[in-house]
Amino acid sequence: MLDIKLKNNRKNRNCVIIGAIALAAVLSVCTFPGIARRANGELERRNIEMMKQEKDINEAAVKLLYHACYVLNLEYAQREENMSAADVYMKAERSASEQQESEYAGRINDFLENWSNEFEQYRSAVDYCVLLPDGTYEKNTERALEKAVLGSETEKEALDSYYDDYFTLGFNENGVFEIHAGAADAGSEFGDLLIKSFLQADRKDSLRTGLNDLYGMEITDVTVGTPVNFKVIFGITPDASEQIAWKTSDHLNNDYYYYRYVYASSGTAAVYLAGLTLVAALMLVMTSRRVRMSGMDGQMLAEQELPEYLSMNRPGNWYLMEAAVIGVICVMAMREAMVSLAGDWSEWEGIGDIYRAFTANQFAGAWEVVGTITGSVFGVFCIYFVWYVSLRFLRPVFTLGLWEYIRQYSFCYQIIPLVSRIWKKFVTEVQHIDFSQKSIKTIIKIVAVNFAVLVLCSCLWFFGIFALVVYSVVLFFLIKKYYDKIVRDYQVLQRGVNRIAMGDLNTVITEDIGVFEPIKGELEQVRTGFKRAVDEEVKSQRMKTELITNVSHDLKTPLTAITTYIELLKKEDITEEERKAYIDTLEKKSLRLKVLIEDLFEVSKASSNNVTLNLVDVDVVNLLKQVSIEHADKFAEQGLDLRWNVPEEKLVQRLDSQKTYRIFENLFVNVVKYAMPGSRVYVEVRRTGAGPVSGVEIVMKNMSAEELTVSSEDLTERFVRGDSARNTEGSGLGLAIAKSFAEVQNGKLHVAVDGDLFKVVICFGDMV
Repeated sequence: MLDIKLKNNRKNRNCVIIGAIALAAVLSVCTFPGIARRANGELERRNIEMMKQEKDINEAAVKLLYHACYVLNLEYAQREENMSAADVYMKAERSASEQQESEYAGRINDFLENWSNEFEQYRSAVDYCVLLPDGTYEKNTERALEKAVLGSETEKEALDSYYDDYFTLGFNENGVFEIHAGAADAGSEFGDLLIKSFLQADRKDSLRTGLNDLYGMEITDVTVGTPVNFKVIFGITPDASEQIAWKTSDHLNNDYYYYRYVYASSGTAAVYLAGLTLVAALMLVMTSRRVRMSGMDGQMLAEQELPEYLSMNRPGNWYLMEAAVIGVICVMAMREAMVSLAGDWSEWEGIGDIYRAFTANQFAGAWEVVGTITGSVFGVFCIYFVWYVSLRFLRPVFTLGLWEYIRQYSFCYQIIPLVSRIWKKFVTEVQHIDFSQKSIKTIIKIVAVNFAVLVLCSCLWFFGIFALVVYSVVLFFLIKKYYDKIVRDYQVLQRGVNRIAMGDLNTVITEDIGVFEPIKGELEQVRTGFKRAVDEEVKSQRMKTELITNVSHDLKTPLTAITTYIELLKKEDITEEERKAYIDTLEKKSLRLKVLIEDLFEVSKASSNNVTLNLVDVDVVNLLKQVSIEHADKFAEQGLDLRWNVPEEKLVQRLDSQKTYRIFENLFVNVVKYAMPGSRVYVEVRRTGAGPVSGVEIVMKNMSAEELTVSSEDLTERFVRGDSARNTEGSGLGLAIAKSFAEVQNGKLHVAVDGDLFKVVICFGDMV
């Protein structure tokens, strides 16, 4: 209910505001007849004063018509004999060279071309009649302008009534300039002034004088002439007089700016200022807290309880500070528009004039009066309304403060973060150009930004030169800053490369090195590769050392035993039972030595890919069970419980049966040696994939009797055992041989250690 009352209150206030502005506009328009009366009186007094002043002739107009004589004479000569300006007005002396003649001819042609262009701008405004040597004439008007020379006094009076001034300019048979004023000006002060002005132009502005002044030298090698036997009658109409500013006083009398000044000083400026002041006061009243809270049935609300749309904060998502500022500036500049509206009432100095205009021409007069009044009221209303709205949106600056007002109302302030983000993104993109890829988009963006700046500078006309200077200075510092950053980034990259080159493979470049960022990634890969290679080499050297040590140990142990028992057999006092026991021991040690040597050969051949495969169809499950049967007694001795999880169907793979048998045998032997007695051993076999490319995965798991201190990767290396003390029998080559035989058959063997859990995974077929 309260919200409905507030909305109705807002509508009422808007109606009051519009009505008050309209009333102010009507009151302002009501002052226009009085303004017109005072302005017309001032203009009439000024016209009377100007008529009393002595008329003066515009020097520029005199020069224009004097030069027109040369132009018209040249046109006649070109029409008759197709001659150039130099042909008509220049005669070379005997002392002149061809180069001088050509130089002077070019200068004369340029002079006449410039004069022709100047006269062409006003040719249609000025009436003229050319009197030709053969007694004929040519003119550009229907008026009998030739009568100024050839006509009677009556015909000359007719010309006086039509033209403000007319006169005859000409050159006699000797090329001497002559002037004759029109009938009305002959013998008058103005006629005398007219003659003096043109004679002065003949002295100061002739073709020869112009050439001397332009080139700063006396022309002695050529003769620069004037028209000969040539006369032109010029007629200055009132329109032409105003267009070429023939008389200085006429020009001032019709000054548009003075007309506007008179209307402004006659009351328009004061009325405009009063109207703006009234509208500003209206805005302050209508935005006051008392008015905003009125119409609520006397219910007083605290300021913080006012609805948002009644507060002075920014309305919705509109950012209108710039629009308000532009509106204020436009209103300040619209005083001229107010003067123009008042000027439309120049013929109506009171109610009587308006009534007579309304009834003078029935519908046309009424339409003119109604249209003028309506247009004036509407124009003033629009100006006042823009003023009110602009002040309304500037009003919060007094309650919010300037900075907070800009933050809430300014559109430019809102887009600054966006522009800043776009600029930072652009700068980052430029600073991180990836030279390994095409950078056409980045180049296009740089060119587009530069083009936009140049276009903006070009729009500033003359000040664009200063803007280009500033832009060049800013561009210099930006490029220098960018270049310095590239140098710093290069130095960082160089220091990192040098450290790596010196052997410090732990060096990592963490700084952002701009355009060298892709190289940093490549350098990191090189560093990682070198470090891996070095680690592998260190590991290889360590393994070689351990290999020699382990081979020596494993070969020395049975050899020592064999040597010892041979020495015992050499004794003559041993019994037959002892001799038999010694021989059995020698056999065991020899067999162990044989197995060790065979294992070495197997590993060596597998490492050098010198293994011959005899591939046949092998049932993996059946082969596993065969191997397990041969080791069943040893499993029973250790109390190991073998648990199977295998499919019922055959899992056939294309393998070498002997090599595969050796893989499984080594795994079972490894279990017997290292599994915890009395524990369970799990064997799981499953098919992987489907169809003719299906594979098989074998998993064997057991609990180790001893703690596994060797990594899973090292367990498959040569001469590596799970017991570091090497208390168990074996060469340490079992898993290495199994892995090598699996890989030569395009399979994989992987060992995983999880605490005491030892797990071997073998894959053949599509799992590889």
